[in-house]
Amino acid sequence: MNLSLEQLRTLLAAADSGSFSAAARQLGKAQSVVSSAIANLEADLDLGLFDRSGRYPQLTPAGE
Repeated sequence: MNLSLEQLRTLLAAADSGSFSAAARQLGKAQSVVSSAIANLEADLDLGLFDRSGRYPQLTPAGE
C-alpha cells in the first residue's frame, strides 16, 4: 500500500499537535475530516495508530 503525502501530513499534524482538533486548525480543515482521515488510514493499514481512550489521542507503538 502506498501512503499519500496528505495522509502522512495529517498523521504528523495529529501526532505533533496532540489532538485532532488542533491538527485540523493547523491544516485548515474540519476536525471531522482529520478524524476520518486518521480512521481511514488505520483501516487501510489494519493498525491502531492512536489510543483514543483518554481525553487526548495518544500514539500507539504502531503509530510511533
